[in-house]
Amino acid sequence: MSDFRARDEERTAENQGNPRPATARAARAGVPAVEGGGDAERMETLLRELCSLPGPTGQEEAVTEWVRREWEGRGEVTSTPVGNLFLRMPGPGPRVLLAAHADELSLIVRSVTADGFLWVLPGERDLFSSPYFIGQRFRLLADHGPVIGILATTTGHAMTPEQRERTRMGWDDLFVDVGMTAAEVAEAGIHVGTRMVWDPGIQKVGRLLVGKAMDDRLGVAVLVELSRRLAERPPRFDVTFALTVQEEIGMIGASSVARDGRTFDIGFIIDNGLAGDIPTVQDEHVPVRLGAGPALVHRDTSVHYSRRLIARMHAVAQSHGIPVQDVVLYHYSSDGAHLVRQGMETLLVAPPIRYSHSPFEAVDPRDVEHAVRLFEAFLTEAAPE
Repeated sequence: MSDFRARDEERTAENQGNPRPATARAARAGVPAVEGGGDAERMETLLRELCSLPGPTGQEEAVTEWVRREWEGRGEVTSTPVGNLFLRMPGPGPRVLLAAHADELSLIVRSVTADGFLWVLPGERDLFSSPYFIGQRFRLLADHGPVIGILATTTGHAMTPEQRERTRMGWDDLFVDVGMTAAEVAEAGIHVGTRMVWDPGIQKVGRLLVGKAMDDRLGVAVLVELSRRLAERPPRFDVTFALTVQEEIGMIGASSVARDGRTFDIGFIIDNGLAGDIPTVQDEHVPVRLGAGPALVHRDTSVHYSRRLIARMHAVAQSHGIPVQDVVLYHYSSDGAHLVRQGMETLLVAPPIRYSHSPFEAVDPRDVEHAVRLFEAFLTEAAPE
């Protein structure tokens, strides 16, 4: 998911037409969430493993290589020079692409001070609020192995009056402390261009899984688990899974998925959606909640999605008792617009998370499992059109 707040500051609420099952409005009226099956525990295990991998934008190899090992033997596995990874599972019907992005939010070293501190910048668009970064533990992908650092700033008694009065901070106020001298930093293989990712660990909080990189490892988890199931239950479509790179800096990898002779009729993006079920978000802005299934996105900042595919997925969900939600998103974009530009009828399917673009992104694993079930039913039972 990419954040487009700097481009789009409108606060309009969209009317989504007839109410659908499991909407947030029904939930707040007392309708309980639909429970996931026994596979939710296996999904939690998969999410933990994928989210623990470091995959900063521009250095996604730990994620793509893990998935490559998982996909070997299930079909034709290929990759492109930019790093996109594909698995094709041939079938008799139309050509369907299902894509998720491998990268996660990160920082990158821009210089090293004489005392061994690291000046950094975001690895993506500079749109993220500093409070979510300060004091956080980061894992640096140094040349000679991972190094732990803390993102810091001037605090407490050392602050000047001017610093105390400041209401906003910039990247000239933030640095990473790795507890080393400049010589030790160089010896560890830390230099300009070294990337780092949050390292908070993955926590179970009630029914939720909380940590970094749920955006978009939940989409990766859908692709991995779905490939497992289609290996046992062949699809009625010609299916290709794609892991794209550099989504967070502008959907770069997705802009070239249809190259080297690859063409697709239908494209699905699986990326995290937004949950509006927290006290500071109004229901009419984001009528989506955790535990009520993946959201079918009608429009985001960059593109309108296929009404025909939305109707087909609703029909599949209803016939199989799979909860889904509907949403119109703003301040949000995904790889979907690039699939449309490459000629695919496209839909974004978005299992929701709370606290997006933070080190404490929260997901209900049942929503991810419901997304897998939805795609499994569509690909193995829906009549190709």
